[in-house]
Amino acid sequence: MRHMDHSVRMKEMVKEIDRALLEYVRRGKYERLLRAMRHYPEAGGKRMRPVMAMLTAEAVGGRGSAALPFGCALEIIHNFTLVHDDVIDQDPVRRGRPAVHIAFDIPTAIIAGDALFARAYEVLSETDVDGEGLRRLVRIVSDTVFQLAEGQQMDVDNEERAEVSRQEYLEMVEKKTAVLFACTAEGGAIIGRGTEEQISSMKEYARLLGIGFQIWDDVLGILGDAKKTGKPVGSDIRNGKRTLIVVDALERLQGDPRREVLAAALGNAEASEEEVREAVRLLEDIGSIKHARQFALDYARRAKDLLSCLSDSLEKDMLREMVDYAVGREL
Repeated sequence: MRHMDHSVRMKEMVKEIDRALLEYVRRGKYERLLRAMRHYPEAGGKRMRPVMAMLTAEAVGGRGSAALPFGCALEIIHNFTLVHDDVIDQDPVRRGRPAVHIAFDIPTAIIAGDALFARAYEVLSETDVDGEGLRRLVRIVSDTVFQLAEGQQMDVDNEERAEVSRQEYLEMVEKKTAVLFACTAEGGAIIGRGTEEQISSMKEYARLLGIGFQIWDDVLGILGDAKKTGKPVGSDIRNGKRTLIVVDALERLQGDPRREVLAAALGNAEASEEEVREAVRLLEDIGSIKHARQFALDYARRAKDLLSCLSDSLEKDMLREMVDYAVGREL
């Protein structure tokens, strides 16, 4: 019965978020630009960031509704980064539909991303907190966006490097993915007027969740069903992404002739389906995919431990379940 309560509550929250989010991205006069801005938000999604913001605000004793604009602002920022990422990676599909730069064109995609970024700050200003609280939110969101840019640049640079260390990969993942989750939970706790200990613990909870989420996403990118992930399987290999799986494999294959099997597909946009399949089989055989999955699960366990800063509640239980979704969703 309790699980059913969680499911119903989650659906209600997502509906509330969708209504607010889609209204925010309909404001404007130039229809082509608005359609490009709405392209990803209208495709749906779990809305993990706004849900997390609202749950965290309630879990520390505040009102979840007060965190709705903040959560939507972060969801809009997330969508802005996806639009630009797809241009950079030249990925043709996102969430099961043509990427913005394919459905429209590259200039429109870049402009739509910029417009989403601007709209996010407008939405952020509507958050129901006092002046000092709002200034604090603006600071952490601004710092987060800057770190997102650093993470994206690291990701781009790493594609051109023959070797990337495990530590360099984790730093890139933290900046590119985890900082936005950390900002979400930290902001939710601030809006809910949590203690400084709760604010700090929830930020770390979400940071660990975010790293685990990205590592699990890397696994999905190799083993997942394209219909479920919404992206072509193997695109990370063809793009030369230095995921934890690839970093681990390159370490294991030092001096091993099988390294050529991976080299034939890694970073090769023209790699055949068979070359990609052979590379994936190799990654499975040497244990690199299993290693990445275990790494992600360890981050998930550590994230759950940090929820001890919260009193028992339905919201706390749902935050724990968010970890299980982030690190454990279907392959």
